[in-house]
Amino acid sequence: MGGTSVTLNVPLSGNWEEDKAIIIKAAGQPTPADEYFTHATVIKGLFDCRTYNTPAQPNHPQRKGLLRKVHDELYPIAHFAKLYFTCPKNVVVQWIDGNQQHDAIVEYRKEGSNQSDIRYLEVTTLQGKEDADELEKLSKDSIYTTVGSNTAQEKHDRKVAQLRNILNKKAAIVYPDKTALLVYTDEDRFQHFHFGMPEPVINKKAEYEEVLRELELSLQNFSHVFIFSNSEIYCAWTNSK
Repeated sequence: MGGTSVTLNVPLSGNWEEDKAIIIKAAGQPTPADEYFTHATVIKGLFDCRTYNTPAQPNHPQRKGLLRKVHDELYPIAHFAKLYFTCPKNVVVQWIDGNQQHDAIVEYRKEGSNQSDIRYLEVTTLQGKEDADELEKLSKDSIYTTVGSNTAQEKHDRKVAQLRNILNKKAAIVYPDKTALLVYTDEDRFQHFHFGMPEPVINKKAEYEEVLRELELSLQNFSHVFIFSNSEIYCAWTNSK
């Protein structure tokens, strides 16, 4: 079975517990950066197809198991690759399953084809229990309504607090040289509609950057740190040592 960026050389059985290992292995295939979004989408499609009508099918859009890795690692890698690499066809990314101290390996096909010396990616997202609860409510009711004038600001403040906590935790871990930390804000997973008074203007870039600068002295175990959405890199820090 083949796709644009995923090849399975072993037949799938239809038993999820058997097929899961095959699909995880396929998810770890080295993939050009410009094809990585398609790669992540195919892996999610295989997950949806093979877990349908089985005990492994999520009751609502849960983030656990392979599906969590797709949303929290593969898709963020794809968005980062699109936003950062100047010649993505010359960059190959390989996702690594497991608890090692990086989530992906980056290789370059041509010297000088990109501006980066990044060799490893460590990926995390600003998702929390509140986001999971919203997903569960949306899966049941289709529309989830919140009332309050400061809802958008409150959600952003929560993400800023999550960012500070994540950076503090990651700062205590030793990573391989040339490891970049990718912090995916993931604020666009929900479609929002606002009625009434205008929502407050939130300077996400400035507030995320403030946290990054506040903690930069503790981030010396990384070569780079990026805070980004699916459409822009809000801010970045590069280790000058």
